[in-house]
Amino acid sequence: MCAENRCVTGIPGFDELCQGGFVKGSVNALLGGPGAGKTTFLLQYLYNGVMKFNENGLYLSFEPDVSDIFLDAFTFGWDLQSLDSKGKIKFVKISPKITLKAFKDEIMKLVSQNDARRICIDPISVLSLNLERESRIRSYIFDLASLLKRLNATIIMADETVEGNVENFGTGFEDVRTRSVKYLSDGLVNLYSSGLGGESDRAIRIAKMRRTNHVRGPVPFEINNRGISIKKRKL
Repeated sequence: MCAENRCVTGIPGFDELCQGGFVKGSVNALLGGPGAGKTTFLLQYLYNGVMKFNENGLYLSFEPDVSDIFLDAFTFGWDLQSLDSKGKIKFVKISPKITLKAFKDEIMKLVSQNDARRICIDPISVLSLNLERESRIRSYIFDLASLLKRLNATIIMADETVEGNVENFGTGFEDVRTRSVKYLSDGLVNLYSSGLGGESDRAIRIAKMRRTNHVRGPVPFEINNRGISIKKRKL
């Protein structure tokens, strides 16, 4: 697939795993346990979008306060507060009680106002917490994914897995919301952290990515003072 069909993340080592990055215009899921590096991945993706590829971004947060996100990013040297004030990356805290219609309207308004080409939603499952029936949850997430695919942007929806263990991805231990996000996404990236430290403490695995020849198994990565860096692995 030619380069113009790829949304290059600029995260060291990641784009080499999947033919140059995410498919442009795709909806992708980023899953992992607490402390696995999901937020760092999202922020690095958005920061690189502006600084390296001239693509504006949008970050929709259901849990962390925007001020905390700015502080976390600054530890890597990313002045996201400045980019937010300039309209390059818009950070918006969303109430978990928002209706699907109101959320969809808000996304469309923000994408139009900020010309956002990269969108991150974290964590996506909060949107359907007030739903109980599995069929309604799947329909809810499907409706949202259908809208996202029409926005001419490349989306990453982050969510937290129960245990964050790479061996448990795809098993019956998952919440119905997690399963729905996985199956309805074009791409699925798993982050794993054992919390024990050492070279093999963290790993990333691309479980699926449509129209892409990607590395299949877990690949070690680290989080240093410049963000995420993934070990070199050839296709």
